[in-house]
Amino acid sequence: MYIIDTDICIYWLKGNRNVARRIENQGIENISVTIITACELYFGAYNSQKKDRNIAALNELFMQLKVIQTTSEVARTFGDIKARLEQEGRIINDADILIASIITANNGILVTNNTDHFKRISGLRLENWLF
Repeated sequence: MYIIDTDICIYWLKGNRNVARRIENQGIENISVTIITACELYFGAYNSQKKDRNIAALNELFMQLKVIQTTSEVARTFGDIKARLEQEGRIINDADILIASIITANNGILVTNNTDHFKRISGLRLENWLF
């Protein structure tokens, strides 16, 4: 399962051909987002100059994509990842740890342009579809 991060969703919504082609090749039914990404995207839409248009675009997007929620397994995974990052002195923000935890608990692959940031989390499978 491919789980696309906020930045990849934005590139897709703005018409990036590489991202659109990869999503088409994988099949929309195999593409998901986390609830965190959905929250971040809606925040951006509500905070934008073209609020109504952007919210409508997101409503349409989320009719096509599965939004993965948190679970008790995600919470356990979050605690483990955050503790390891703190011990290593490589902490990242909680929202990104939560995204990584959802992906790890669901045995997914994170699709992001922010691979350097997420590489801090050992075992997290990453792909970048911009190139």
